[in-house]
Amino acid sequence: MSGSKITSMTSAEMRAARSRGESRTDWERVRREANQESGAVEENKAIGETIARKRGRPVVGEPKAAISLRLPVSVLEYWKATGPGWQTRMVELLAKGTA
Repeated sequence: MSGSKITSMTSAEMRAARSRGESRTDWERVRREANQESGAVEENKAIGETIARKRGRPVVGEPKAAISLRLPVSVLEYWKATGPGWQTRMVELLAKGTA
């Protein structure tokens, strides 16, 4: 790279330079160049929207609430012995009781 200059600074020196406003990054130029390519503006907006989305699983159906429930060990062992999906089956049975 012709014309580039590599410098090294300690983290303390970098913090001091930033606090004095000595950033050498031309953010306006970076933004201009990033948006010059065809379709770059739309692509950058899409990337921003993806980043802004909430994390975690999307809510499907009725939202659920996390609770703490104390059950007798025998009841918990019974449901676990029914195999994978025991929690879903327990919720379905509880939901029938509220209908």
